[in-house]
Amino acid sequence: MFSTTLTNPQSFGATYQWAILSILPMDSDKNRHGLNSPEIKNALGLSNAARTSLCLMMKEMAQKGLVRRYEIKIGNRRIVSYKRLLPLRKREVFSRWLKG
Repeated sequence: MFSTTLTNPQSFGATYQWAILSILPMDSDKNRHGLNSPEIKNALGLSNAARTSLCLMMKEMAQKGLVRRYEIKIGNRRIVSYKRLLPLRKREVFSRWLKG
């Protein structure tokens, strides 16, 4: 299986937490909406099998205070999205600056 991520999809750990945090918008950025689990999964190139692990990890990260969880109800649908509370590491800021 070919993966577009730089990390090993078989191991969910601290590396994936930083990968998730690097794609989430900051909570202070009011121009961008948060990302939900399918958007995070697609951005990281994860398989459908990782969906449950991703949801559990996002809930855990929200409990630890790394991300903020937003829950919006539209009719009978419930949409959950996440935004990051921590700033990016220097190398991730540099990488985004180079990519434009």
